[in-house]
Amino acid sequence: MGMSMATTGFDSISDAPVLIVGGGISGLALGIALRRAGQTVHLVELNPAWNVYGVGIILQANALRALHMLGLSEACIAAGYPYSMSLHHEEDGSPRSARQKPSLANEGLPASCGILRPALHNLLRDAALAAGVQVRLGITVDAIGDEPAAAHVRFSDGSEGRYALVVGADGLRSKVRDLCFPQAQAPRFTGQGCWRFTLPRAEQVQSAMMYHGRQARVAGLVPVSRDAMYLLLLSEEPGNPRLADGDLPDLLRERLQHFGGLIPAAARYMPGPQDIVYRPLETQLVAPPWHRGRVVLAGDSAHATTPHMAQGASMAFEDAVVLADCLGAPGSLEQALQRYTERRFERCRRVVEASLQVGQWQMRPEPGSDPMALLRDVAAELMKPA
Repeated sequence: MGMSMATTGFDSISDAPVLIVGGGISGLALGIALRRAGQTVHLVELNPAWNVYGVGIILQANALRALHMLGLSEACIAAGYPYSMSLHHEEDGSPRSARQKPSLANEGLPASCGILRPALHNLLRDAALAAGVQVRLGITVDAIGDEPAAAHVRFSDGSEGRYALVVGADGLRSKVRDLCFPQAQAPRFTGQGCWRFTLPRAEQVQSAMMYHGRQARVAGLVPVSRDAMYLLLLSEEPGNPRLADGDLPDLLRERLQHFGGLIPAAARYMPGPQDIVYRPLETQLVAPPWHRGRVVLAGDSAHATTPHMAQGASMAFEDAVVLADCLGAPGSLEQALQRYTERRFERCRRVVEASLQVGQWQMRPEPGSDPMALLRDVAAELMKPA
């Protein structure tokens, strides 16, 4: 997963900019990688505030490896909370098992690191701007035309541009995917929802602590800094109900009421509805190839996964450094984009399908099912370079 980029795969218009649609993890990471290689990068982000929800995220070892290649691993580790174990408990709080997380010890990186999502976003945003990524906020793409020498783009504000490459890094509801990959299957609801809020870190929470409960519910506490942690709950939500924001605190309290251990104390920090993030879990895996002409997908727009492996951010970071590496190799743009899909599809498929399987087993246990073994095996695979 190198990033030498001594030559470019941008055909005859290597001086034309690359357009990245979406200013989240994959878009910002790719912008940084391409700027480090000297490529002109334009980025558009629909959200005019360019902010993110104030909850936590887990950076696994393979994410930290990619961040190291971008020169950002030390800053992320300093801003977050590195740890090496996952502690699993029964619903009442009694210990079940302790799992050593796969690591890249030979590379001097921790096994994982919790970090506040806004802190990670700010690090990536500042690094992208410092690297020279040119950003426009409050707009997205309305049309993309594939010309022989460039992609012609019309934006939602009426402006237009020509680009060597357009990267759809605009998430689960990707406009780029809708425009250029109309045959892609729509994201689908898995049957579960995820609840999260941030609270002060308890001294005992020095690693991820998971509690396995009844009614297909799993609660957890994850440290994200010296002072903060977040509570998460995965719950079965039949029919994908629309939950009123004002009801979220009471609904979450009800779903947590049978848990023991540290969960009751954490639940007493229940915030108001504006600080509880609830999302129905949806998944998608776009069939290869992930490019059409001069348009390519990255991150959740290509492979949205559920949080059971905590690999969503890791896959997005890997996409960025692998795509940059492929674009920097000798050959045509078409060849570069083919290599990108070849290097990424099976790896992302394993994460998406394993995460989905664990969620299904949580809701509908099967004889002989072993979620921990599946997660362990796939995580070990991901320690190999992307």
